[in-house]
Amino acid sequence: MNESQTDTPKARILIVDDTLYNLHLLTAILSLRGYIVIPVSESGAALSSAQTTQPDLILLDILMPGIDGYEVCKQLKADEITHDIPVIFLSALNETLDKVKAFAVGGIDYITKPFQADEVLVRVETHLTLRQLQKHLQQKNDQLQKEIAERQRVEKALQRSNTRYHNLAANIPAMIHQYVLYPDGTQKMLYVSQACRKIYGLEPEAIVADISLINNTIYPDDSKGFEESLALAAEQLAPWHYVWRIVVSGKIKWVQGDSTPEKQADGSLFWDGQLMDITELKQAEQALRQKNEDLANTLQQLKATQQELIQAEKMAALGQLIAGVAHEINTPLGAIQLSVDDINTFMEKTLTRLPTFFQSLSEAQQQDFLALLQMALQNKTTYSSREQRRLRKTLAHQLEEHGIDNAKHQADTLVEMGVYENIERFIPLLTATARKTILDMAYQLVSLQQSTQTIALASQRAAKVVFALKSFARFDPIGEKVEVNITEGIETVLTLYHNQMKHGVELNRFYDAVPPVLCYPDELNQVWTNLIHNALQAMDCRGSLTIAVTQQENKIVISFTDSGKGIKDEIKQKIFEPFFTTKPPGEGSGLGLDIVKKIIDRHEGKIELESNSHFD
Repeated sequence: MNESQTDTPKARILIVDDTLYNLHLLTAILSLRGYIVIPVSESGAALSSAQTTQPDLILLDILMPGIDGYEVCKQLKADEITHDIPVIFLSALNETLDKVKAFAVGGIDYITKPFQADEVLVRVETHLTLRQLQKHLQQKNDQLQKEIAERQRVEKALQRSNTRYHNLAANIPAMIHQYVLYPDGTQKMLYVSQACRKIYGLEPEAIVADISLINNTIYPDDSKGFEESLALAAEQLAPWHYVWRIVVSGKIKWVQGDSTPEKQADGSLFWDGQLMDITELKQAEQALRQKNEDLANTLQQLKATQQELIQAEKMAALGQLIAGVAHEINTPLGAIQLSVDDINTFMEKTLTRLPTFFQSLSEAQQQDFLALLQMALQNKTTYSSREQRRLRKTLAHQLEEHGIDNAKHQADTLVEMGVYENIERFIPLLTATARKTILDMAYQLVSLQQSTQTIALASQRAAKVVFALKSFARFDPIGEKVEVNITEGIETVLTLYHNQMKHGVELNRFYDAVPPVLCYPDELNQVWTNLIHNALQAMDCRGSLTIAVTQQENKIVISFTDSGKGIKDEIKQKIFEPFFTTKPPGEGSGLGLDIVKKIIDRHEGKIELESNSHFD
């Protein structure tokens, strides 16, 4: 046995013969050729062995005890497992009828005993080759049948898909289309769905026959952009998306096209895409755009109206304050006027007498006189009327002890000058012959200094009121946020309300050091004005008002607490509603707290009410 024989896998051969010599001989012959031999000497064993081993070829003796070879062959061919195994009969019978019967029961060949080894090998190899070819052919047939079945399945699926595609294309509102752009620039529409009827008013067949029917509908102003976008997509083989107008039956429509070009082997471009009528969408966009413009204009008007309301409310509050503000300005102006009159009188009547007066004094008297002036001018202490009466009484008693006549009058003058301690040093002046002239001159010089101080203080007070009034009435037309100190704005409003609070309201301030706030200061001033004004009205300008400014984490909390009667529970939810007021007719517009809430909302803040009602 050569190497090729050992390397090549050989077939399995079942030998069935009751003659052991023949069985051994055939086994030896076939084994030497590399076949796998399965020897069996009984018919029953032959059937079971064929089922289990499924050999590639069976050599079957005809004349056997029990079941003969013909019957064994019949049973093999009747069995689904073994019916395809080829059977070669072995027999000493050489009659033609015997051979015919062998072929009739399913045999494929007949070897007569005694047999030759070469003949057996040739017949075995021939039938094994035929068997192998038959198996290969069967496999090819099976594969072909599978391919045919698969192709039929794919064709049916493709047919169903095409049917669904055409049904879908026929029913969707978008116009499905396929067309080819050839290298020479000509175009050919291959397919158009039925939606073209609604968009162009044309039948699909008409567009397929003449693509210019739809090309000619492009709105003239959109033609250039349409062609450029299409050329760019063709050059880059990129998805194409474009919106343009078409003119159909004298009406302008908006359409949107989407397609993807695919280059073919011949250089042409195959386009597969869709076209939609977006006229209603464009009209809706236009309506929405117009609506947005109208809303923007309305919002601008509302902002302007809100600013006007805020300014009007501010002016209304200013009108309520005007009497008090006028008093706050007139009072320091009156003080200034009186002080100026006193200074003028001094300049006219006393100034020219000063040289003569000082020359009339001795050196000691001059020193005492200057010391008296210095003490009077340095004394900044202010006493109440009751305390001043006590000081005058004590000083008059001291002067009387020194024998000074008219002690009460001199005591009054000295206390007004601010001189009431260490009076012993000035006894020589007060007992001098010209004591009345000396005391009168000292009083006038001190009054001159007091007049200048009065003018300074009154000017500062008037300036503060004017500044507060200016800050309060300020209107910012630009409406930009700036950083301001919250407490300064509150103090500005309190300055304007000083005249209304100074006689009956106890004002308590609790201000923490808080950082500046980015805000609209004139609007916040309106908030403080409304809240302070409401508090004063709630108390009838009699009671206590507490204002606190604190910082809690990243927020600033401002609270206004008054000692008024409070707000009834049933109307607490209404106080921020526009035009709602609890004041008598003519005393309130009902917009104050509504404006306050809008301003606070604009500053992304929050306003809350806490009230403990105590109505009679």
